[in-house]
Amino acid sequence: MRTLLIDDERPSLELLKRVISKNENLEIVGEFTDGQEALKQMDVLLPDVIFADIEMPYLNGIRLAAKIKEREDIQVVFVTAYDHYALDAFEVDAANYILKPITEESLNTAVKRLLKYYKPLRSRWEMRKQNKILSLGTFQVYGENSGEPVKWPTLKAKELFAYFLCEKERELDKWYLCDILWPDAMPEKAEHSLHSTMNRMKGALKTAGIETDIQCNKGKYSIDLKNLLWDAEEMRVYFRHNPIATKENVLNFEKVLDIYQGDLFESEGYLWAVERSERTKRRYLEGRAKLAAFHLEYKNYYQAERNLKAILYTEPENEEAVVMLMEVYYLTGNKVQLVHCYKHFKEYLKRELHIGPREATIKTYETFIGKLRK
Repeated sequence: MRTLLIDDERPSLELLKRVISKNENLEIVGEFTDGQEALKQMDVLLPDVIFADIEMPYLNGIRLAAKIKEREDIQVVFVTAYDHYALDAFEVDAANYILKPITEESLNTAVKRLLKYYKPLRSRWEMRKQNKILSLGTFQVYGENSGEPVKWPTLKAKELFAYFLCEKERELDKWYLCDILWPDAMPEKAEHSLHSTMNRMKGALKTAGIETDIQCNKGKYSIDLKNLLWDAEEMRVYFRHNPIATKENVLNFEKVLDIYQGDLFESEGYLWAVERSERTKRRYLEGRAKLAAFHLEYKNYYQAERNLKAILYTEPENEEAVVMLMEVYYLTGNKVQLVHCYKHFKEYLKRELHIGPREATIKTYETFIGKLRK
């Protein structure tokens, strides 16, 4: 469940965050010390549940919950040091009421109740249990006949399907396929291997209940894959039609990015897929950067940090992401993380690439540190 945290006292907010981050049913998408600012960001962060203190200046938890209930189907859990607000909490239909300090036990009790009324916003990709192709970080193909992946009779049959998948929009010459899959074989041997591998591939797909139409016209093959949802294609098509993150698409933008679990066909090591894999990774990293910039603009620093760290997990040398992450720590006044971020990056460049940060990055770091020391 997408979770928002609100507490005007930073130590209490940090404790709340530590406990909640351990619960696998809750995903923190934002944290605020100001209820009014949190209310402004509801349409962007789209939380399923809010954990909020009650006694806060300007807009207390009870009034905040009342405003949320006017327009949103969001569950509210109050986390407070006082027990005399229970009746008020009941009147605004709070999902639960937890006394501070919050513990894992009290949180687990609250989560069990939250799950009973949870109505997930599920994407088309998540809802598909069959006819799905996973190719990012792995390569598994699921048909209609079972929940198990296709059992390929040979590795070449699997690779042939992967290549057809990447080139499904055009006809493929048989000798071109032979050169891709059997580059060292004699022409007659390679042609025989192609025909037998093609039949094995068809048989494996048919057994799995996957409907395909493979045509051969004058030595050129084409394939029509029906009703198959492919993770890499889903990401490519989505970002072609949604080039930037906006208030309207931010949730789906994030869900599509979360599809990425590694390089294209990473588990297989196909040499012909290297360039395609790099393009897919670039698409993913650019999407994360756009989402981070969006959240930074709306002061959703937790989400901006999460996306920038995702970039650096995939590409540790991404200097633009490091600069943006330093900006997040500067804007949140987190000098310790700012120093750690810069030093870790500097050490990585020296150890792995034998270079140092750009002059502009060094100046940015020194400027941020200088301002935080004042």
